[in-house]
Amino acid sequence: MCLNCGCGKPNEDHGNSANITADDLRRASEANDQSLRESAQHIVEAVEQLEASRRDDQGLAQPAGPAGAGDAARGTPATES
Repeated sequence: MCLNCGCGKPNEDHGNSANITADDLRRASEANDQSLRESAQHIVEAVEQLEASRRDDQGLAQPAGPAGAGDAARGTPATES
């Protein structure tokens, strides 16, 4: 399917080369010696990172913890309720 529209037609770009087809994914997979599933999963993970970054940039709440704590545990200690 034009992988981004969900039409169910794997190589149909609907006359618009901006749509992603199975052939595009196959070429990208082969370029990195990956399976289609691996490449698709990497795309999903990248989108998740982009969305998380956008949320951070919008000033949404961050986990509690002291400033500059680095890798220290964050949040409410288990002993508090």
